[in-house]
Amino acid sequence: MNRLHTTNSWNFLGIDSIPQYNKLPKDIQSDVIIGVIDSGVWPESQSYNDYGLGPVPTRFKGECVSGQNFTRYNCNRKLIGARYYSKGFEAVNGPLESFNQTFFRSARDSKGHGTHTSSIIVGSKVSNVSMYGLGSGTARGGVPSARLSVYKPCWFDECTDADILAAFSDAIHDGVDIISLSLGQGPPQQIYFEDAISIGSFHAFQKGIVVSASAGNSFFAETATNVAPWILTVGASTVDREFPSYLLLRNLKQLKAFGVNTNPDQGKQYSLIYGADAAASRIPSRNASFCKKNTLDSNSIKGRIVVCILEELGDDKDEKLSAVEEGGGVGMILVDPLAKYILHQSVIQSVLIGEAEAEELYKYMTTEKNPTARISLTVTNVGIKPAPAIAVFSSKGPNVITPDIIKPDITAPGVNILAAWSPVSTADNINYNILSGTSMSCPHVSAVVALLKSVHPYWSPAAIKSAIMTTG
Repeated sequence: MNRLHTTNSWNFLGIDSIPQYNKLPKDIQSDVIIGVIDSGVWPESQSYNDYGLGPVPTRFKGECVSGQNFTRYNCNRKLIGARYYSKGFEAVNGPLESFNQTFFRSARDSKGHGTHTSSIIVGSKVSNVSMYGLGSGTARGGVPSARLSVYKPCWFDECTDADILAAFSDAIHDGVDIISLSLGQGPPQQIYFEDAISIGSFHAFQKGIVVSASAGNSFFAETATNVAPWILTVGASTVDREFPSYLLLRNLKQLKAFGVNTNPDQGKQYSLIYGADAAASRIPSRNASFCKKNTLDSNSIKGRIVVCILEELGDDKDEKLSAVEEGGGVGMILVDPLAKYILHQSVIQSVLIGEAEAEELYKYMTTEKNPTARISLTVTNVGIKPAPAIAVFSSKGPNVITPDIIKPDITAPGVNILAAWSPVSTADNINYNILSGTSMSCPHVSAVVALLKSVHPYWSPAAIKSAIMTTG
């Protein structure tokens, strides 16, 4: 089973400063058609407005397939095609309705992932965009005048081989120039001709279509996926922007933390307590340290900021926050090695801190008689150095199928990327979200492919791949 692998990045990459691209006539770029295989699209997003675009290229053979809450009128001169596939998923997992989750039996995106990735590539310029005031500025894709055709084989984070291959087949038939996939199997990578993405992309490659795909977010060596030689495999790296929310201690020290804290903190300090020291009756302190449901004593955490740790990297952060909030806690500090890569919104104030900051906090809490702290408002910092740097979560090589072929091929911005979003996928109905992952880096490369394709329409996929990988 395959899974989905999330304003400043294009400025950071300096695309607009390259003369052969920033002086291109819009009609040349608008001839390029990008196919995105993902969770669908939210067509009402301003990132898909077609202002200033000419007629749809006559060579495009696709269509806008109607479905639940989606008609052909949801397409325009920007979003020129939309299809969806569920037969394979339902044959394996049963009816979509049996999952009791929000979905649309159409190309409409209930997850947000597909909207995010596609708008990174082709998003029109939208001013005054932010997430709760963070990253404020003009949002845009790498090629705002390019055309988009979406193919939705993914439901509830899963994409079956049969539906992926059907999407590839249609995208090839429709006449797209580039296929972008921010999805893939978990490691280890299957041999090429037993893997749906490798097979589908091989057929696309034979037709002169460039396929870029995310390498995955599995951290370790030999975990990179989508490593077939004919795929442009993309890892994730940082940009020069971050969103710190400092933890201010009573001894006047401050620790860099990360979170989405946009409500004024009134400058008040709160008492700190470790989850392990606030165990509910008959709960081992180790279990309480993870701050999971029914593990914390409300009398101990009421009115305090609780320090929690992860049991596993994939722990549900919302569950921890709920446990603290329901017990009367006013905030949570979670020790997470991925702190700088994750922005998490919560009802109570909360931050993630890395291991170095956790050590400093431990020293403070064990030497101070009454340790207190406050969580400051989150800010946007630009100009962070060094950047780019490889994101720790990005799947790494070597290529386990063909070790002589180095993978991933390239990295691109994949940390804290602001892009369009499906408002039904979150409780607060946001229209733009900040995400991290190789899912975000892949569409950056897809957009660079589109720029090259607009200047060199007859270059082969291999020539384009070579140009991207060997350009310093």
